[in-house]
Amino acid sequence: MFLLFAALLISPSKAVDLKERWATRADKKTWATKADFERCTTDGNVEIGDDGVHLRKTVLLQDEQGMTHYNNAQALDATTWAKKQFMVDDPACEHAEIMAFYGKGAKVTCNGQELKEGDVIPSTAWMAWKVPVKLLKRGLNEFVFSGGGSLLIEPSLAPNRSALSLDGGKTWDFDRMGAGGVENGEFAARLRLAQYPKEGVITSEVVDLVGNEAAMRPKTTISHIQLDVNPDRLPSPAIIEIRSGATPSPDASWSPWRDIHAPINKIPSPETGRWAQWRAALPSAKNQRLQQVELKPILNGEGGGAAAQILEITPVTIQRGSWPFAHQQPSSRVELLRKRYKLDDVVSKGKTELEKFVLLRDWCRYTAPKGWDAGATQWVPPWDALVILETNKAPLALCMCTHFSTLFVQCADALGYNARHLILDHHCAAEVWSNQFHKWIVMDTGNSVDPTLNCHFEKDGVPLGAVEIHQLLKADRLKEIEAVYTPPRGRVRGDDLSKKDQCGFINYRRFCQPFRNNHMTTPFPGEPEHGEADYYCDAYLWWNDQAVPAATPEYGKSTCRVADYNWTLNETAIYLQATDAADTLTVMFDTVTPNFDKFLVSVDGGKWEAKTALFPWKLHAGENKFQVKSVNQFGVEGMESVARVNLNFKSAP
Repeated sequence: MFLLFAALLISPSKAVDLKERWATRADKKTWATKADFERCTTDGNVEIGDDGVHLRKTVLLQDEQGMTHYNNAQALDATTWAKKQFMVDDPACEHAEIMAFYGKGAKVTCNGQELKEGDVIPSTAWMAWKVPVKLLKRGLNEFVFSGGGSLLIEPSLAPNRSALSLDGGKTWDFDRMGAGGVENGEFAARLRLAQYPKEGVITSEVVDLVGNEAAMRPKTTISHIQLDVNPDRLPSPAIIEIRSGATPSPDASWSPWRDIHAPINKIPSPETGRWAQWRAALPSAKNQRLQQVELKPILNGEGGGAAAQILEITPVTIQRGSWPFAHQQPSSRVELLRKRYKLDDVVSKGKTELEKFVLLRDWCRYTAPKGWDAGATQWVPPWDALVILETNKAPLALCMCTHFSTLFVQCADALGYNARHLILDHHCAAEVWSNQFHKWIVMDTGNSVDPTLNCHFEKDGVPLGAVEIHQLLKADRLKEIEAVYTPPRGRVRGDDLSKKDQCGFINYRRFCQPFRNNHMTTPFPGEPEHGEADYYCDAYLWWNDQAVPAATPEYGKSTCRVADYNWTLNETAIYLQATDAADTLTVMFDTVTPNFDKFLVSVDGGKWEAKTALFPWKLHAGENKFQVKSVNQFGVEGMESVARVNLNFKSAP
């Protein structure tokens, strides 16, 4: 989500008389276009198109997430068979396919009927077999693998739908499989059906009920909120709910979700409920389509309050992803990484944020100049910078692109920046949030055995993120990209890059990000020795160009909504509100700052002081100004926002 109408830039000539403007009236908020609905978050089951919002036509059935090891597998042969059951509530679908990791060479049957030979999913170790829809049935469906190949096993006790036969299918054991028969779990196999899911949920951004012309709310009450869904009314059984509250981000003080049921209803709102949010749950029955939502607050102005004219408020649009993300928190291990390897000194010569990122990237790559050597232990270390830095120099263990990117992500996080892994098609890089450029940017820390080839990518002098690189690749515009290396190598145009020296841009055809960067705290969810085999873990969010994941059918989590991938950080949105006192405003802040510590505020150019998210602003005659920025627990400051107002006591009531 992101905050709509969060901050506006208003010239003095457009200053408004609040008493007149906020006499009983309503300001309608409308969602009707694709861009409108893409401000909303989803549960991953809906598709947002030019014709409105509807369920996406795909369902993935799975009993595992592939959180296992690539050697934790069951080999198959003429007499050793594997069975995987899927509970299908509704077998009606346009088409279906069963996918399995390392299933190459296997013969597969569905409910006793042999399937045609499967195909390898491009550039992966996954196999896919088309399943005739007529073979599927309601309830348990059995797929039997035999003859060759192998299946990964994820340890689990439930739902216990995987079994092994050592006698060619005569008898089955649901509790013993794998090497020595000591494993119990589910085989890594997934069934994708071209049908609508049972339900899909879309949730609006938080809406400021004040209106479009002023970012300062007068002293007023909101008598009720009117919600209108679709001109022709969305039929039951869709569920439409709304909630409201006094803070710009929903918290415990907000009202609970309330089902309006009827397409038009008046929802009472507390006097302090300046913000509201709606959500819609669309069921698969009738494949309902949400085409328009209108939210209308009915405001009762009381008059009075400050006679302040808004001169400027920094525009801020906070974009939130549909999925949560676990950020690395400060810890003794994180502090040890920062101090033991003197990371502050590593970046100290950088004059800009980008220069600091490049210095850190270079340092991370040169910690293991040999690279791609498994060393004395022939071991693949976990995503843990302290372990990697202890083993990569001799080397004692492998240090490849996965580990170089891990070093960058965790060292950047230890310095108080916000970085995350970028898993490409057969390559691993990193992305880091840049306050300087107000975006996520790629840092390719280890793309070659040659350490001088670590780089980032720019277009027109601006660093690029993964989605942007993917879109330029898709549009055949690689010549607009520059690979930027540290001197003396310099810059190379994208279409001139040598595929022998580093990974090609084709690796950006599909990519994903983990839902976390806290790998120094816990190894899960994840896959041990990531990168040593093709990807099988389903704990990542994959980018696709459309709602139905054509590029990544074997995974359950994907998005084509840019904000799900490029959510924003470290900004501060400012909200102003009149009070009973003519010379006082209430100031409210909102921010998404990982490991948030405090707000720093400077009033009229004075010293920076810590403030809470809500405080009174005492005005003086003439122009008043304050600046605000968030600060995280590592001491790194966010971007500054500014508010300027003019107070004319002559016009005060």
